[in-house]
Amino acid sequence: MLLSIHQTTSNVLKESVRIVVLNYQTAAETIALVKQLEQQVFANLEIVVVDNDSSTEDQAILSQSLPKSIHLVFSDTNLGYAGGNNLGLQLQTGQRPDYQLVLNSDISISDPLFVQKMVDGFKIESQKNIFASSPLVNTSSSLLPIGYQIQVRKLLAPYQMIWLSFSLFKKISPKLFKKFVYGAEQPYDHKYLFCDTINGAAFMIEQSFLQQNGYLDQGTFLFHEELILGKQIQEAGGTCLLNGQASVDHQQGLSTGSNKKQFNAAMERHKYQSEIHLYQKYYQLSPIGLKLFGLLKEIEIQAKSILRKIQ
Repeated sequence: MLLSIHQTTSNVLKESVRIVVLNYQTAAETIALVKQLEQQVFANLEIVVVDNDSSTEDQAILSQSLPKSIHLVFSDTNLGYAGGNNLGLQLQTGQRPDYQLVLNSDISISDPLFVQKMVDGFKIESQKNIFASSPLVNTSSSLLPIGYQIQVRKLLAPYQMIWLSFSLFKKISPKLFKKFVYGAEQPYDHKYLFCDTINGAAFMIEQSFLQQNGYLDQGTFLFHEELILGKQIQEAGGTCLLNGQASVDHQQGLSTGSNKKQFNAAMERHKYQSEIHLYQKYYQLSPIGLKLFGLLKEIEIQAKSILRKIQ
């Protein structure tokens, strides 16, 4: 459901926002992002940087370069996306935020009103309970205008999402894939879209829901956190929002070390293992079905590896 933007609010209620930036071997990008965040026109803002067990050199750069006003947390092990972000989301700083904003370190923000626009999105006139929201994410590798880029996903029936997780089946099911990525609602510019999930590269979430939910599910290391969080929000009677008035730039793959042009078997395994967690915990799929799914994904990974070698 799309709503045209018709209302903005000023920071009259003095809401507080915490921004959590997860760093892994991207100190230069994290420092650049923090500098941009310091230019935000928003009164009650605190910034937390979590280092997810980067190299000693990367950690030293953060320690020496970040302002003392930034809360810097070091993890002695790589906890993955959810675990690393939870360190920042749960950090006791003496301030209780109303909203928490999670950003990948490879995000860039040029709009000084970005945080305010994200908060405004929670205040639109609606009968729905908005628990989380994402801005439009402009992916650097995409040739499409931002309003036509894939942003969020719809929670389909599990068998449909499993079908689309295989590259071949996705190619022969364009209508289903279009439904999965809200293709019919494009362009997203200057509109609000009620949706099932958020974009993991950048999203804002209500602190009250986070606490009630027990923060992010740490059953995955990387990938599909958006679908899991979306399912949790759906089960709690809430919805997500794609905020077409706010936007960020994203150097996709920099924070995870992945590259779309290069096949990475380890990353592919992280993806399907996260899917298995999603389908097992939130859709109660049978153990036999999950084992079959894992086997088929392994076959797909091996086939892709062979094809890449002979190309």
